[in-house]
Formats: sequence, structure tokens, C-alpha cells
Amino acid sequence: MKQEYCADREMAGREAGFTLVEVVLVLIISAILVTVALRSGVSISDAAKVEETKQEMESLEFAIVGNPSLQNNGVRADFGYVGDVGALPANLDALVANPGGYATWKGPYVKTRFSQTSDDYKRDAWGVLYSYSGLAVTSSGSGSSMVRTFGNSVDDLLRNTVTGNVLDYDGTPPGTIYKDSVRLSLTIPDGIGGTTTKTVAPAASGYFSIDSVPIGNQSLKAVYVPNGDTIATFISILRNSSANAELKFTNNLWGTSASVGLVLVNNSDSVMGSPPCTDVVFWITNASSSAITVSTFSFTWPSPTAYYARVQIDATTVFDKDGSPRGVSGTTYTMTTPQTINSGQSVRFRIQDFRQNNSGSGGSPVSMSGASFTMVLSNGSIFTVDLPSCP
Repeated sequence: MKQEYCADREMAGREAGFTLVEVVLVLIISAILVTVALRSGVSISDAAKVEETKQEMESLEFAIVGNPSLQNNGVRADFGYVGDVGALPANLDALVANPGGYATWKGPYVKTRFSQTSDDYKRDAWGVLYSYSGLAVTSSGSGSSMVRTFGNSVDDLLRNTVTGNVLDYDGTPPGTIYKDSVRLSLTIPDGIGGTTTKTVAPAASGYFSIDSVPIGNQSLKAVYVPNGDTIATFISILRNSSANAELKFTNNLWGTSASVGLVLVNNSDSVMGSPPCTDVVFWITNASSSAITVSTFSFTWPSPTAYYARVQIDATTVFDKDGSPRGVSGTTYTMTTPQTINSGQSVRFRIQDFRQNNSGSGGSPVSMSGASFTMVLSNGSIFTVDLPSCP
């Protein structure tokens, strides 16, 4: 009976609570679980900050050089700050505030996440300022560097090339006769808030090339100078690229069915006169089927500095200023008598007595040997020749 009573008391004691050893074990296990949970929480928090920082660095890249996924009718539509301004921003502040009254700046290119913190776009998820080098953004808040690079070199972004061909309606290139009458113009941002226009003439084949072009959608235009015929397009310039464009005029300007008009007789240009080489001579032929009348002219040459006295077309003097003022480079003059050149007729132009001064008798004679010489007539004809050396 007593033995049964003791057994009941022992059972009751066990049901009444835990032993000291059991309590200690529970506390140890709980501490381990808490530590693991805390470490896992820190790891999850760091991972979230890394991802948040990566996304913000991507947004900064898009703000600077544009988002390639933004397109309009299959053409990239966004080139960021560089596409608008034509230069890399000096600092990240330029993405939010116009750096100097730039007319081409279309920001802000990035938005702050919190209105209370105006510079949060410049800080990673740990609150540390990004380092910006011009071609990359770096975060160091995690204790190790995360880098977002958006160009191998400045040239990739700012010095690309546009090439192409310019043709008339039936696909004919301008050739040697008309190449100097065509101008290709590309308007681009100048890097300081404005725009600049690069202008070139095509080769006889119609090929042209324009270098040092920043990324972006740029305006390309071709003009046939004699009649002002113009064609324009936008061309998309990608980083480290050579963009190509073909421009076709809507008229048959110099093809086989076009009215050829006045043409320069090959190898007809020369320098002559007494004293030697003070006169410029060349021949023009009317290759069209109709008579052409010309009433004005201009002669242009970059060097030497010189002024001419007279202009003759065949035996007719159409300009005579043997005294002050003489004929000036780049100035348009009206002929004393308009000249009609019949179909198939060739006429000789002679520009006489080039001298060093535009006063009195003109001073000493000037040789025009080897000069580059351009003539423009009232019907829109333009002829450029490199004069031969003085015989």
C-alpha cells in the first residue's frame, strides 16, 4: 500500500512541471531559433536593398542614355539626356535640374522617390551617394561595389557616323556635274544646350559621310541648291554605330530624262592673261533642248585675295569695273546685257585682270594659278573647278 502511494506521488510530480534541465534546454533551443531568424532577416533585408539599388542604377542609365525598349513604330524613341543635349551630364544633378538654361534639355529624366528627400535618386538603398564617372554609376553602400556601365568610351555615345547616298527620282546619282549642287545637312545637339548643323557635299556617286554625331534621333536634309528642292528625314543614331540613309528627291533632277541645262566643258578651264595668269577662262555648253538666258553671276574663290576688273562672255563685256570698286569674291552682279545661250551652243567666260586691291587701279597683279573657283549663274547652275597651274 505504501509503495503504491509513492508511485502515485512521483507521477503527480512529473505532471506538475518541467525539470530544470528541460527548461534550460528549451531556452537554448529558443535562443538558437531566434539567432537563425535574425540572421535570415538581415540576409533578406540586404538582398532587397541590393535589388532596389540595381533597379535605381538602371533608371539612372536610362536617364542618361535612354531606354532602348521605348520605341515608336519600330524606331527607338528615347535617348535620354545625351540624345537631347549631345553631351554626357557633368553630374547626376543635371538629370533633374537644367544645368544652364539649355534649350534642348527636356528633363527631369529621373524622379525622386520621396518628396521629403530631394536627392534620394543620388543615393543607393543604404543611403550612400552614388559615384558617377561619366560612363558608369557605382554603389558602395553594401560594403562592396556594384557598377552599372553604359558605354565603353565617350566616342560610343558622342562620335558616331552617318553615311548614305543621295539620288534623284529615278535613282541616278548626281555625277561630277551636279555633285557640287547638292548639300547634305545634319542638325544635332551641340552639347551646351543648342544645336549645330553639319553640312557636306556628296561624291559623284551620291555617297556622303558625316562624323562626330551623338546618339539620338537627328534631322537629316538634302537640298538641290539651284531650285531649292529639299528632302528631309529623321535618322536614329545608336551607340558605337554607323547609321545609313538613302535620300531620294521627288523629281528627276539629273537623270537621263531630266533637262540637263548648262554644263561645264571638260578641261576647258585655264589661267592666262598679261601679266601672266591674271585671267580665268572656261567654257559652258547648253546641253538642254531649249535656249537658256542668264542675267546674273557670282564668282567665289577662297584664296588668293584678289579683285577682278571685267567679265566677258564670248566677245560681249557683261561687267566692267576697271577701277574702284572691282569685282569681289562671293558677290552677285547683274550683267549689263543678259546673255542667251542657245541649245547646243558653247560660250566662253573670261574673268579678267585680277589684282590685289579693290581701290584705284587695283594695285599689283595677282596670279590665279591653282585656285579653286566656283561660278553661280542666275538659272541656278553652279560650276566648281580647280584651276590648273600657270603655264
